[in-house]
Amino acid sequence: WREFNIGLLRLAAAHPRLHVVDLEPLIAEGGPVRDPRLAAYAKVHLGDEVLARYARHAGHLLRTLRGRAKKVLVVDLDNTLWDGILGDDGPDRIAAATTYRGEAFGRFQKVVKQIGSQGVLLAVCSKNDREPVLDVLRDHPDMTLREADFVRISADWEPKDGNIRALADRLNLGTDSFVFADDSPFERGLVASTLPEVAVIGLDEEPAVHIDRLLADGWFDVRELTTEDRGRAVQYRQEAERQDLQQTAGSMEEYLSALDVRVEVAPVRDHEVARVAQITLRTNQFNLTTRRLQVPDVRERLDSPDHLVLAVRSRDRFGDNGVVGALFAYREDEALRIDNMLLSCRVFARGVEQATIAALLEHAADSGAAEVRASYRPTAKNHKMRDFYPSLGFEQAAEAADGAVEFRHPLTGLPEVPGHVTLDADFRDTAG
Repeated sequence: WREFNIGLLRLAAAHPRLHVVDLEPLIAEGGPVRDPRLAAYAKVHLGDEVLARYARHAGHLLRTLRGRAKKVLVVDLDNTLWDGILGDDGPDRIAAATTYRGEAFGRFQKVVKQIGSQGVLLAVCSKNDREPVLDVLRDHPDMTLREADFVRISADWEPKDGNIRALADRLNLGTDSFVFADDSPFERGLVASTLPEVAVIGLDEEPAVHIDRLLADGWFDVRELTTEDRGRAVQYRQEAERQDLQQTAGSMEEYLSALDVRVEVAPVRDHEVARVAQITLRTNQFNLTTRRLQVPDVRERLDSPDHLVLAVRSRDRFGDNGVVGALFAYREDEALRIDNMLLSCRVFARGVEQATIAALLEHAADSGAAEVRASYRPTAKNHKMRDFYPSLGFEQAAEAADGAVEFRHPLTGLPEVPGHVTLDADFRDTAG
């Protein structure tokens, strides 16, 4: 039996599209492995508890494969990250170490910090005065999590659902990418009722089970970590510096010029394949056809001589954003067809998207293509991108009843790269 299981696991290692659910850890959690009544009457050969765990695990796996992992974890403080209530007990009487209960909170902090190191953005939403909270996060000896671990600390007396909305706006992320963990039934109920798309995790007075409850639904599971994942918190802190620059600039043109945006468009490198697949799975706003690709799908296109698979990289005066977008194209008759273009919301409205398409159109013209074709397929989240192609000289060719639109560019009157963008485009060793 064990050798058979090992063989199945090896199959999954050899075939990236195959995924095996290992029953051993599910069985180890307890409960009867087999129920003779289910076996006799329903032909089900697992006990109901094990079967429920199997279904739950399969659901988590499918969500992971579809890129539905959450992006932001918002946590309370009092009786969530530490034992005690800061406003009542004072900093000297709260604990995340030194006592048995405190150690349980400390272990929870370590798991939260680990989640943050995997690219999940961490934020605080607490009913507290701000300065005492910052003092604790900066100086309290029990704390594993520090001020720098959080992209935002909302410590005030405003409703928590409003603070979560404000955080989503600041990060330019949908609230459906948020997880909220709190020990207060009132606060959880408020967020669940006004922001039903937020995943709410109920913590209670027993800190020993905080970790299990945080991880139970697999909200943060990913198949593979990328370089961009590990540096995401730093990138969002850099984004705050960009916002400060924008507020002090006299105009948008002045801001973009001072930002010194640099864009590289080039074939995807081997170590970037996982990141490009992740972009197709997790990008919703600037995703013009919403085709989702796994790593083998990206590699298949890379190996095809008729396909372009391009990574879009950007950096500016505040730092390197890494791979922020992708473009897929292929030959279709005498034309070049854009299969999809995607861009991270972190770099919207900086000229990155215009520079990328300008580079592609110039390449198509130089390589003898008769025209460039592209599609837009509407979703609930990408409707703002409906006019992206027309803004760059594409003509509408057809529109379907479901709102999908076909565009063509005759490769006359090519758009220019925005003046504030320095572009480095290299299409060598690719189609065309």
